[in-house]
Parts: sequence; C-alpha cells; structure tokens
Amino acid sequence: MIDFRWMEFGGIYLDPSGDIALTSAATLDSVRDIVESRLKAAANGWKLYPIGADLEARLGEVTDPEFTLSLQRQVTDALSNGFLPTNSFQVKVLPYRTRVEVLVYLQNTLLANVTLNTSNPSQTVQ
Repeated sequence: MIDFRWMEFGGIYLDPSGDIALTSAATLDSVRDIVESRLKAAANGWKLYPIGADLEARLGEVTDPEFTLSLQRQVTDALSNGFLPTNSFQVKVLPYRTRVEVLVYLQNTLLANVTLNTSNPSQTVQ
C-alpha cells in the first residue's frame, strides 16, 4: 500500500521534479515544502485560489517599519489561508539595508526563509 502526499486543498502533491510525492515519516518536510511554495508563489500562482505570499510584488519598495509589518501580515495571511492555524507559527521580517529576510518558525524551529532584495525590482525571490 502506498500513501500519497495531499495538498491542503485536495489534490496530489507533486515534488519539485514533477513526480508524485509519497508520504513518509517526515511530515515536517511536507509542511516545509508547502510553506516554501507559498512563500515563493504569486498571490494567484496556481490560479484556482489565492495561495502565495506574492513577495515578488514587493520588490523595489522602500524598506521601513510599515513595509516590514505589511510584509509580515502578507506572509501570515498566505500561510494561514486554509493551511496552518495562525497561532501555530511565527513570521519574522528582518530588514538589513537593501535586503529583507523573511523567516517562518514552527514550534520555535526555523521552517523556511526567503530573501528579498528591495533595491532590485527585477530580481526574483530567493
């Protein structure tokens, strides 16, 4: 018997190589994969429903306290939209000159992070 990984809204999860992902004992890996996908996806990245944090839309903006708070809310909304309960994870936004680090913690463990280069709007999210 084989169990498949399921996406949070139904459907079989595909791994980065395009293969159907199988479940394993490492459920944290599944959560990490979904969090990373949501961080890097556009707001309507999958077109069926809003899923992504749409961080690329924020490239080129001025980094100030309002920006960091807005970015934190944007990521929180993307992760809590039918996926993780809001109080189960923490989002930290750390601006440093022209870069912004977005860190997601689950149970005080770093789950995923992305880097935004706010001075270069043509750069993709890393």
